[in-house]
Amino acid sequence: MILMLFVVSLYSKNIKETLVENITVSIDGTTYKKIESIENFNQKVFTMKFDVNTTMLEDKSYYLRLMVESQYVKSSTYKYILKNNLPIFEINKNTPNEIFVDFDFKEELPLLQLNIFTQVEKEYLLSNEKLIYGLTYGVMFCALLYNLAFYYFNRQKSFLYYSLLQFFSINMLLIIAMPIKFFYLLFEYINIFDVVVDLIIVFSILFSMEFLNSKKLIPRVHKLLKLILLLTFIDIVVISFYEQTLLYEYIPTFTPVGIMVFSAFFVVGKENKPVIFYIVGWMVLFVSIFLVDTDYFDVNEIYLLHFAFPIEALIFSFAIGYKFKLMELEKQQSEQLLVHQSKFASMGEMVANIAHQWRQPLTHLSYVNMNLKAAYDTKKLTSDYFDKKTNEINQQIEFMSNTINDFRNFFKTDKRIEKFGILESFESTYRLLNATFKHCSIEVKVKCEEEIFVNSYKSEFSQVIFNILNNSKQALEEKKINNPKIVINIAEQNKKVVLKISDNALGIPKNIINNIFDPYFTTKEDGMGIGLYMSKVIIETHMKGKLEVKNIPNGVLFEISLPLIENVT
Repeated sequence: MILMLFVVSLYSKNIKETLVENITVSIDGTTYKKIESIENFNQKVFTMKFDVNTTMLEDKSYYLRLMVESQYVKSSTYKYILKNNLPIFEINKNTPNEIFVDFDFKEELPLLQLNIFTQVEKEYLLSNEKLIYGLTYGVMFCALLYNLAFYYFNRQKSFLYYSLLQFFSINMLLIIAMPIKFFYLLFEYINIFDVVVDLIIVFSILFSMEFLNSKKLIPRVHKLLKLILLLTFIDIVVISFYEQTLLYEYIPTFTPVGIMVFSAFFVVGKENKPVIFYIVGWMVLFVSIFLVDTDYFDVNEIYLLHFAFPIEALIFSFAIGYKFKLMELEKQQSEQLLVHQSKFASMGEMVANIAHQWRQPLTHLSYVNMNLKAAYDTKKLTSDYFDKKTNEINQQIEFMSNTINDFRNFFKTDKRIEKFGILESFESTYRLLNATFKHCSIEVKVKCEEEIFVNSYKSEFSQVIFNILNNSKQALEEKKINNPKIVINIAEQNKKVVLKISDNALGIPKNIINNIFDPYFTTKEDGMGIGLYMSKVIIETHMKGKLEVKNIPNGVLFEISLPLIENVT
C-alpha cells in the first residue's frame, strides 16, 4: 500500500504546483537569476520576478500570498491587498505572465516564502486564520503539557517522546505559517525546517516504539523502525553540512508515518485497545502528510496541517485517558493481590498464634475433664460441682470460638467502608497476637481516653496493625531486648485520629529507614517485603491518611493519622 502511494506521489501534480513556474531575483533590475542558484544572498534591496502560468485557470481564481510584511515591499507591477499586514495577489486568467516586486529590507533578510490559496480557502479560512492558529497551537500546547505532566508523575518514556513530538510539530507549523524573525536567524546557520521535520519523525518513531511496545509485540517491525530512526539521525547530520535533507528528498515523509500507522494493526489483537485511538489519530496525520507530499489535490498545506495535528492530539488524549483507566484497573487488581499475598504471608505466624491462644484453654479443658472423671469415679460428682465445671468448659469454648472469629475477620476479602472504633479494631487484632506476646514476655500498654470512630476499611486497617505489631515483636525477639515493651497511644488531634505504636527494640538503622516502605524490601531471610509496603498503600491510598516512621530513643515509632470525616472513597 505504501509502495502504491509512493508511485502515485511521483506522478501527482495540481494547479497550485504549476501556477508559479519560476522565481528569479535581480539586484540591478535587468539581470535575473533563479533563486535556487543563488548562494549566500545578502542584498537588502532587490527585485523579485514571478513567472505566472495562467493558461489553465479558465474562470478560477487563486491567491498568492508573500510571507513578507508590507513595510518591506517598495512597489509592485501588479496590485495586491493586505491581510494581517501580508501582501496577497489575486491570480486569474487576466493576470500578467510576469509580476515584479521590489523589496527594501533595512534589517536582516526574511525567509522568502509564498502560499497559494483557492477561492474557498481565501473566503472561509484566510479570514479566520488567527482563530485557526489560536485553536491549533492552544490544543497542541495543552497536549504537550498534558503528556509532560504524565511523564513527570509516571516516568513513562512514551509521554516524554510525545511531548517533544508536539514541541517540534508546533515549531514546524510556526515556520511555515508565520514570518517569525527568530527562525530567520536560525536559517542563516542551518536549514532549521528540514531539521525540525527530521526531529518530528525521530520522536514519532520513539513514541510509537514505546506506545506499541514494538520490541516485544512486533519485533520485525521494531527493527524496521530502528533502521528508519538511524537513517533519520544520519540525515540530520547531513543537513548540517549540505543545508538540505537527502533522505526525505527521495523518500516521501509520509513513508515512515505510514509504516508506524500500519504497524499498529499488528498490535490491535493483542489486548491493547488504546491502539485503536492511536490508529485513528495517526491515520488523520498520515492522510494529511500524504496530501501535502503529493500535491494531488488543491489543498493548502498550511491549513491542512493546522487541522490535522490538533485533531491527532485530541484523539491521542482520549487514548491516554483510556489507557490510564486500564492501568488504574490493573493497579487496583495488583494491589488487591498484594493485600492477599501479605495476609497469606502472615498465615503461618497466625496459625502459630492460634496454637498459642488455644494451648491454655485446651489444657484447661483437659484438667476439667479429669476433674469430672475423678469426681464421678469417687462418687463425689454433685450437681453444683458439675454446673461449675460445665461453666468453665463453656467459657473456654467461647474463648476459642472468639479466636476463630478474629482469625476469620482478619482474612475477610470484602472491601467496604464502614464505621468502626480504632481501639476496638486494635484490640481484636491484638487478641490474635496476645498469646505470642505473653510467651515472649512482651509488655503491651494501651493509652486511650475514649473510643474514636472513623469511616473506612476495617479489615485492611486490621492488616496494618497486625503488620506493625508483628514487626515490633520480631525485632524485640531478634535483638533479645530485656524488658521488651510496646506502647500504643490513641488520641484525637486536629480533626484526625492519631495512632502511635512505639517499641524499645533499639530502632531501625539509618541507612535503611527510608526504604522500609518500598515493595519487596526486607532484611529477613524468609521475608517477602510486602507487609509494610501494603500498610503504606492501605493507609495513604485507600484510607486517605498518613503512615510515618521515625527512630526514637531506644526504639522506633510508627504513627498513623486518619481523617475523622467521611472523605474516603
